[in-house]
Amino acid sequence: MKWQLGKMEIGSIYEINPETVPAGEGPGTLFSLKETEKYGKSNIAFTASGRSAIALALKSYARNRGQRNEIKSCLLPAYMCDTVFFPFQWEGWEIGFYHINKNLEADVGELSRLMEERRPNLLFIHPYYGVDTWKPMRSLLKDWKEQGICIMEDVTQSYYLEDAGEEADYVVGSLRKWYPIPDGGFVASNEPLALDVLANEEEFAKKRLDCLMEKWVYLYGGHDGEEKKAMKEGFLKKNREMEAQMDVHREIGALSKTSAGILERSNEKEFRDRRNENYRYLWERLEGNSKEKSWCWPILPRLRGKEEKSAAPLYFPVYAKDRNGLQKFLAERNIYAPVLWPVGKENEGCLTADEKFIFNHMLALPMDQRYGKDEMERISKALEEYEGEQVTV
Repeated sequence: MKWQLGKMEIGSIYEINPETVPAGEGPGTLFSLKETEKYGKSNIAFTASGRSAIALALKSYARNRGQRNEIKSCLLPAYMCDTVFFPFQWEGWEIGFYHINKNLEADVGELSRLMEERRPNLLFIHPYYGVDTWKPMRSLLKDWKEQGICIMEDVTQSYYLEDAGEEADYVVGSLRKWYPIPDGGFVASNEPLALDVLANEEEFAKKRLDCLMEKWVYLYGGHDGEEKKAMKEGFLKKNREMEAQMDVHREIGALSKTSAGILERSNEKEFRDRRNENYRYLWERLEGNSKEKSWCWPILPRLRGKEEKSAAPLYFPVYAKDRNGLQKFLAERNIYAPVLWPVGKENEGCLTADEKFIFNHMLALPMDQRYGKDEMERISKALEEYEGEQVTV
């Protein structure tokens, strides 16, 4: 059973069909993902989350490069998910920030000056929303790497991007943001990985699997009215509680067997192609929008050629003059667009005007492989309706 097009929810957490969950022990040590192999690294480990991947990379760095009693320093982008800070803090790193402009690019001059003045042990970079926002600075990354500075690249928003990760000593990312799995992340490196620190967290994965299967039953189980409302409140509450647990959980979890089994059966190319189709559709519908004459416009430029085929971003990012108002408007039409990200206490005091604008006006439109042209048309029409209402206000 499927909901009528106008009623079907778009966005929010993934749902998992209970009938597709593999039985048995999973693929074990033979598990691999083709998309993680494109980075050309000799060592790949699969973790419970992107945060665990960062923590594993930092543990590995300490073993491979660390000096006793050394104070380790790093530079991170000020526009970043606040949970990324946690592993660095837990491992005793001194965190500094470099700045990002409204085009989601770092300023070459400012970052070069910071690198020269601070000489950090590690530079953390993040290509945003499927676009290589670091393309103009890739040669500098090579120079800094040759100087002994560790480059860590987070591809959580750009997992399919072909040209990411080449200059990085450690490539990290979240898989659970991309696929209907209860947990998942990875780290790739040519340096040895501290695999012995990985903990078994099958029990946590099982609880989150139950939550995602509850969403499937909510969507397709034929319930209605108050029962359906209660089901939704239930699985969303469970998901929030588990996300909160992860914020304080310091163990570095390994990928669960359930998630490995689901991923092994997934067609990554099909998922990438669907995301690209959705991305192109939304861009074509929003192409005429600009900050001068609309209430909502694309953040990044339209891609061409090779980049257009490999973008497949996590979300379609837009700026909105009234971000909260647009988010509410879409939610009333069963379209759930998240805000990425909340400002953390670590970076709130150092934000530039551009970064404050990003945090206050950015909205992420859902366009993942669960959806096709019909859902993208619904989003586009909702945005057109929103624009029309703003003009008449």
